[in-house]
Formats: sequence, structure tokens, C-alpha cells
Amino acid sequence: MKRSLVLVVTLAACGGSAPATYGPEKVDLPVGDGSRKAPPRGEAAARPAPPPSGAAKESPFPAVSRSKLANGVALAVVTSKVLPIVQVRVLVKAGSASGGVPGVGELTGELLKDGGTRALSSAELLRRVETMGANLSIGVDQDRTVLSLAVAKDQLPEALSLLGQIVREPRFDAGELEKTKARARDAAEDAARSSGAWTASVIVFRELYPKNHPYGTYGLLPSQIASVDVGQIRAFYRRFYVPKATTLVLAGDVDEATVKALAEKSFGTFQGGDPAAIDFQPPQPLARKVWIAHRPKSVQSDVFVVMSAPPRNSEAWASIRVANQVLGGGVASRLFTDVREQRSLAYRTNAQILELAHGVQPLVLYAGTQTAKTTQAVTGLLENVDRMIRVPPTAAETETARRYLSDVFAVRMETIGAIADMVVTQETLGLPEGYWDVYRRQLRATTPEDAAKAASQLYTPDRALVVVAGDADLVAPELATFGPVTVVDPEKEFKVLRTLPKVTR
Repeated sequence: MKRSLVLVVTLAACGGSAPATYGPEKVDLPVGDGSRKAPPRGEAAARPAPPPSGAAKESPFPAVSRSKLANGVALAVVTSKVLPIVQVRVLVKAGSASGGVPGVGELTGELLKDGGTRALSSAELLRRVETMGANLSIGVDQDRTVLSLAVAKDQLPEALSLLGQIVREPRFDAGELEKTKARARDAAEDAARSSGAWTASVIVFRELYPKNHPYGTYGLLPSQIASVDVGQIRAFYRRFYVPKATTLVLAGDVDEATVKALAEKSFGTFQGGDPAAIDFQPPQPLARKVWIAHRPKSVQSDVFVVMSAPPRNSEAWASIRVANQVLGGGVASRLFTDVREQRSLAYRTNAQILELAHGVQPLVLYAGTQTAKTTQAVTGLLENVDRMIRVPPTAAETETARRYLSDVFAVRMETIGAIADMVVTQETLGLPEGYWDVYRRQLRATTPEDAAKAASQLYTPDRALVVVAGDADLVAPELATFGPVTVVDPEKEFKVLRTLPKVTR
């Protein structure tokens, strides 16, 4: 459940006075493989046009029954009698951004599953879970830790009993911690070698957020993992794993009264005061810089252009999402049409906003490309961001984007597990009751003028960070035309290898 950062961000006009190279508005591609003769002239024109798409069927978000246990644990219950299955989520609002010490939040979450409880060893705990025909997963991201389990209705009492033990009485065994750290080190070393998205994410969060900011660290470095001990894990647990930071979400063949009675048995003795406060100070302004995560002899580059987006609770969030969908949300987006299809500068390209619970968020444009096309890909991304301001979203683009974003809700709510996850997301981000239906209406009401206003505020060409994971020996000199270049080695914990000044042409 870890939110991966396939970064996708913003903007910036590239330096210099060369004319923009945005691709042609339309390219006529040959159609057909030669196996059929072309129809007689006029026949195709006589064919009736397909009817326009009708309005999507209303798909309101299911009702959520909310209550609290006496100790402050929140309950959120969605009842669906379609199948005798219950999806269970235990949300603790404590993640990698919570503790101030890199790695402690992540490793605490991992040990909840792999470390066992006071009464059950790790092996015994997992055996009990498997005897229910279930699979326990634990995911940690910046703002949360989530335990997930799906069980048959008659197994719910046992499932809640085990989850209660895991949250209330973790063992935090030193030997299990060492095993968990060893796995985490292997994963970190592999990511540094092979994942352009991971290496870029480490750089982006360091640049966007100031030193010691809760969001200033992404991922774990081997030295950070090595420094974590059991004492830090236990201290983190005492500070953040408290009833008032915990929400129990159940969706499926259950009702609120039954859930509350079972939850009192399993979570009613969970103790703790208020969760520790975290200071989310404003981020530092981005400036035009280039960072290269050096991958010697790589034949491909992962290219990211990064800016900042407003907080997730912004009143203009629907317009922001529509504007970003126009830019890079899918096959109808400008990035796909131009950078991938028209100019063949990337085999994959998109734009995303990483949603965080506090403050501004990373807005990222991405292009995966050949090493020889790296500079052109950066140029293409920056030109399309600049064009979002010069040529605002059209009525047709806005309609396509808002319909996709609003209508995709029916797909997202296809399973009861997905509904449980959406409730978890709502809780994590602090979104109000009934938010998903309100948000969908806001999407449908977004006008081209709304999207244009959002684009003008979202995409700032003079403030963009360029991050490339690729062969610095080949791409660094050309990338210096975009700004000063810093080359780092991700396999040596991002040690600076060299710097290049900005080149003016």
C-alpha cells in the first residue's frame, strides 16, 4: 500500500530564444494493413456517425456509518450484503513523515506484521491469519500505516482479535528487527541500482522540502536503516500509535452495531493519549536546477520536471485535477499526443500530483526515453507546461478530462475492497463527510475558464526542477542549458560526483 512515486511534474520554459518545437496539431497516419480493399468513394461518408455519449449513470458513494469507541478509536462501516465477505482496514495516522528519524516509521509498520505480538510469535501470527484463508498486508507511506485484511463474514471476530493484538501488543523483538532491517537494506540497494523513479523521488523531496521537514525524506538509505534500533521503534510506537490516531474501517456484510461490539472486545483496551504534534512548515521555493542520478552506461533516461501543487484540501482541487488531466492524465492528454505520439520523444509520459495530507504537494511530469533523446524530452515536457498557460485548455479538452475523472468513480468503486480503501484515503487526507460525491459534482461543473485559471496558477515556468536518472557522462553537458547541474551517485547514498554551471546559448 506504499504510494509509489512515479513522479510527474511541471513546467518551465527552456532557456534560450529558439522557437518552440511543439508538434503539429494533427498527423494523418495510414490506416489498414492492406488485407482489405478501400470502400468505394463516398461509401464511408454515407455511414451514420455514432451517437454522442450519454450522461454517465449516477454512482453515489455508499453510506458510511461512523462512531467511536470509548477510548477514541474511530469506526467507519460500509454495509454491503452482496457477498459474505468483510474488508478490514486499520488506519493509524503515523507514517514515514511522523517520527523525525528516517526509517523509524517504516520499520515500525513492518514489525507490526513480521515481529509478532506479546502472545504470538511472528510465525504463529501469520499461521493464524492463513488458517482464516486470509492475507495480512501492511503498508506505510508518508502520512499513514494501514493494516489490510479480507475475511469471510464468520471469520470476522477472529480477524479483529488478531488485528487488535497486533496494534495493542506488538512484540518489537530485536532479532526480528535485524531481519527486517536486512530486507529493507536489500530493497534500498536494489532501488538505488535499478529504479529511476525511486532515485528521482529521493532528490525531489529533498529539494522541495527544507532540511528536517517531515516530508524531506523519501525512501530509506542503508545508513539510515542501520541506525534504527528497538528503542527508537518503541518510542515511536508510544508517541503515535494511540486510539485517537486510529480508525477501524470495515466494508462488506456487516452492520455498525455488530462491528462496534466486536471492536470493543478487540480494541477497547488500546490505550494512549493525544498523538504527538508534527510541524509541517512551508516548503522552500523551487528554483530552476538540474539533478542527475548517475546510471553509467544506461541506454534509457527517466526524466522528471517538478513543481509544487496547492494543498489537497484546496477549494479549487477539482479544477486543478482537470487541468492536470488535460496536460498529462491519459492518452487524450497533451503530453501523450505531442511528446509520445507526434514527436516520439518518450515511450511513456504523464503528469501526476502526489497527494499528501499536509501542505503543498509535488507536481511531476514524467517521460521515459532513450538516452540520446533526453534533452529533447526535457524540452518537450517544459514546452507543454508553458503551452498550458499560453494556450489554456479548450472546451473539448476540459469536457474529456472532467468526464473521465468523474466517470471513473464507478470503476474505482467496483469492489468493496476499493471502497474500503477510498474511506481510508478520505480519513488520511482529512476530507469532510460526503466528500467523494461533492468532489464528483465539482468535477462535472468545472468550466474551461476554471481549468485555465488553475493552469495559470499551477504551472510556473520560472520555477521548475529537472531531475534525470540516466548516464550523466552523456547527458549532463546538454542538460546544463536548463540550469546548474548536480550529478549524484544513488548507489553511494547520493554522494555528489560533480557540478556543472548553467550554460547560456
